[in-house]
Amino acid sequence: MTIPSVTSKRLVLRLYRDLCRYGSQLQFTDREYFLQRVRREFDQNRNVTDLKEIEFCYKRGRTLLEQARVI
Repeated sequence: MTIPSVTSKRLVLRLYRDLCRYGSQLQFTDREYFLQRVRREFDQNRNVTDLKEIEFCYKRGRTLLEQARVI
C-alpha cells in the first residue's frame, strides 16, 4: 500500500487517533505507558519526509492495530 503524499497527513492523523482509542481500551497493560509510547513514537517521527520511511511507520502502526498487540 502506497500512501499518497496529499493524504498522508490525514492517514497518519487517523492512525494516531486509532492508536489512542485502542490504548484507552486496554485492560491488562499499563494504559499510560502505551499512550506515552505512541506519543513518543509519533513525536520522534514528526520530521520524517522520506515517503518510504513514512509508509514503513504507517504500516507498522496499522499492523499493531490489526493484530491488537501492545508495542
